Amino acid sequence: MILLLSTSIVAFLIAIIMTPLIRKIALKYGICAHPNHRTVHQDIVPKLGGIIVFAAYLAGFILIMLFAGQQFETLVREGIIFLIGGSLILIVGIYDDINGIGYYKKMILQTIAAFIVILFGYKISIIINPFGGIISLGFLSIPFTLLWIVGITNAVNLIDGLDGLAAGISLGAACVIVAVSLWFGNIASAFPAAILAGALLAFLIFNFNPAKIFLGDSGSLFIGFMLACFSINGTFRHSSAVALLIPIIVLGIPITDTILAFIRRLRKGIHPFVADREHVHHRLLNLGLSHKQVVLLMNGVSYFWGAIAFVIYTTNSHYSLLLLLIVLIIILIGLKKLGFVQYFVIGSQKR
Repeated sequence: MILLLSTSIVAFLIAIIMTPLIRKIALKYGICAHPNHRTVHQDIVPKLGGIIVFAAYLAGFILIMLFAGQQFETLVREGIIFLIGGSLILIVGIYDDINGIGYYKKMILQTIAAFIVILFGYKISIIINPFGGIISLGFLSIPFTLLWIVGITNAVNLIDGLDGLAAGISLGAACVIVAVSLWFGNIASAFPAAILAGALLAFLIFNFNPAKIFLGDSGSLFIGFMLACFSINGTFRHSSAVALLIPIIVLGIPITDTILAFIRRLRKGIHPFVADREHVHHRLLNLGLSHKQVVLLMNGVSYFWGAIAFVIYTTNSHYSLLLLLIVLIIILIGLKKLGFVQYFVIGSQKR
């Protein structure tokens, strides 16, 4: 536990130290987000926050390799594999932040990074049916895992539209993974998420409204990729509980927003990867909520769902699955309130 806290603190401190430096570099070379018709921010804000999160995470992981005993050999091996794929994702994100990159190239490179993880044996082979039984994916295991990793990676990226939103929701997801791992006595599985949580907590100090620096694609893609990998590591992959339902609930807002974006754009007859200003946070702003209110609301809902996910996972009871109804009801009410229901109605008028 001392080492667990130490790695998280080291990641926190590295992020605190590095943020002003990376911010100056981004400003010096003009690697910034400029206001346009889709953005909410009105000022020029430096990007490259992904370098900070990556460096902080790497520092915490190096601490594990230096001081962890043989009982953490699996953790070290697993962490190195995730970092190899994550490094590729980071490079793609940095290039996108600086020069921009087409969606097809970005998706191909994300798929390659996911394949790296799969080739070393980390894939989703079975899905635990919450109502009883096990569903074996068989030959669908690899494409399902690819879809999962690439999907979560982009879900976090798409939700990164307001100061502190993506980092805040990701912090909650990392904390739930830590809590579940510790509950089941699997301390090794808690380390990666704890390190990421430390880095994100420090970054939020500079990223909360008004943000002094953005995650950029380098940050949101790296965080999404790592969270996707964490959710298929030892604790989540081999547990007899409800498996993938947990990260789905914890990351419910970015996942829902991603699905809505694809459906919305396809219904409108436009490319699903063409950005717009109709995400969940945009709709909430249109209702009259302030920037900070939207972020606090969405983070609050995400943390509430995280608490529900923890209860479901730790009780391993069919009765606890009734809590899923609460999540479903909140989603349905939210979809109706924000005007997303029309995209699920056949023959509804395109907007």
